[in-house]
Amino acid sequence: MKEKELKDVTQHINDLFTKVIKGMITEAEFTELSDELYKKQTRLRYTIELEKGLHHRENYQ
Repeated sequence: MKEKELKDVTQHINDLFTKVIKGMITEAEFTELSDELYKKQTRLRYTIELEKGLHHRENYQ
């Protein structure tokens, strides 16, 4: 579930970056639009890694 959400957020960031390259949005607009997405992406990555670590710890003690 979180992996799917992470994939979607990453795709959204990539789409915004493509728009910057094509000149559809400015760099400032990209920064404004992507700031919260980067924060969400980071939280999701850490959450996924934490859950994997806890799962590993529970199963291999």
